[in-house]
Amino acid sequence: MSAAPQEPAAPRPLTATAMSGGLWTGMQVVANKAVSLLGTLVTMYLLVPEQFGIAQVALSILSYAVILPAFTLSDVLLSRPAEAERLMGTAVRLCTAVSLPTMALLAGAGWWVAGHYEQPALVSACLVVALRPLADLLLLAPQTRLRVRLEFRRMAQIDAVTQTLATLGTIAMAALGGGYVSLLLPQILFTAVRAALYARGARPEAGQERSAWLPSEWRPLLKGYWLSGLGQYTHGALVMAPPLLIAQFADETHVGWYSSAFSLSASVNTVVAVSIGLVLQPIFAQMAGDRQRQGAAFLRACSAISAVSMPLCLCQAALLGPAFRCFLPAKWEGAILLGQMLSAGQALYFSVNPAMGLLKAQGNFGAFLAWQLAQLVLVVAAMWVAGRWGGEQATAWIVGVYAFYHVVSSPVGVWLCVRGTHHIGRSLAAIFVVPMIAALAAVAPAYFALGMLLPPGRTTDLATIAAVPLVAMAAYPWLLRRLAPQTHGECMTMLRAVRAKLAGRAAA
Repeated sequence: MSAAPQEPAAPRPLTATAMSGGLWTGMQVVANKAVSLLGTLVTMYLLVPEQFGIAQVALSILSYAVILPAFTLSDVLLSRPAEAERLMGTAVRLCTAVSLPTMALLAGAGWWVAGHYEQPALVSACLVVALRPLADLLLLAPQTRLRVRLEFRRMAQIDAVTQTLATLGTIAMAALGGGYVSLLLPQILFTAVRAALYARGARPEAGQERSAWLPSEWRPLLKGYWLSGLGQYTHGALVMAPPLLIAQFADETHVGWYSSAFSLSASVNTVVAVSIGLVLQPIFAQMAGDRQRQGAAFLRACSAISAVSMPLCLCQAALLGPAFRCFLPAKWEGAILLGQMLSAGQALYFSVNPAMGLLKAQGNFGAFLAWQLAQLVLVVAAMWVAGRWGGEQATAWIVGVYAFYHVVSSPVGVWLCVRGTHHIGRSLAAIFVVPMIAALAAVAPAYFALGMLLPPGRTTDLATIAAVPLVAMAAYPWLLRRLAPQTHGECMTMLRAVRAKLAGRAAA
């Protein structure tokens, strides 16, 4: 007698999937940032600021030349999860038609860029970064399949391995005299390796409808690709604008200071906000058609992220100066003020990636583009004016403008996501105002008290590095519980769930 057929496993609840995905992605990003931070510190000893500056300018050119990055087409497919596999062949062909000319544009741009900045090394730097669109094209199909299937664990494991290998490759190349190329080539090569590893676990499922080309679908896909791509392009253009403007009004050494300061200052939000945003976007896509539910999930996520990222960013701003003076060569002291401003500005950045994820999951690519385009025009204009009239302090003024534009931009992004479904005033107060008050009250008193009571020097710097985080860890939960008990309760619930999951895996 044959056994009865098994019933298909029930799908996991989205909350449990989000928790598990956030845990895996968060652990992967923490591990990657720890490795990357160590790699950055090592390469800062092996390379000089000018080499960092050349690499950063080349990456800025990459950002401006790649108008339609491959992963934005993945976002379009993700907004139609039930049809993603059927549309995959058409999407890959569209992406190929865009990526190959982009590679040629990048390869040729180096000659003009080298002449404009009077830096011949930028010719070869642009040739290296011209390989990146090809690596991203290889990533498109397997990454989309894994995101649609919510296979965050597999993605996190592969990302952790490949990013670690890329960082080790960077250190090895720098030690062997690779110079600025060591900051560029390993990341590109291991993106291709990541695509190959994704592909092994992301084969199309049996019975899924597939087609190499769908004449009726390429126009809607192309429209979404243009809107999503241009929105992401303007976002990336703003991220890459400061080093180009600094190179215009200062020199490559200042660009190198900015590059290292930005890399260190963005660590917290890369771990907390960006990684969780990557998980939330496909989760939001599974709630398609229910704006009220999407908005409520978005606001809860932003409240929890702000409660974590704000005190960490402010601690980072307080500790950056002492850490640079204690542990890095004197040639990097010019990065201290820049890193402090960027860290403080990052305290308001946390909602950007979840907001972009929700707008894309809703297929609201037009609003996403309008938001990014408006801030690009306004902020770049303000940075240009700051650089033009900043004189010898042009770099500090440019970075200051860039660091704090989120005071306006981040609330606008939240409003775009929840307009018509939730009260915007109460939402903004819960997400931005209350956690900021608690974070400032936890971090600032200890930092300024040590500065006033102890004389300047290495001992004071070491005391600051030790004392400020301890005081903040003791004071902040108490303050948050009294100022925002609901947010505190949600954070504690998530913390208990994470502890239980980690304890369960340890026992297994």
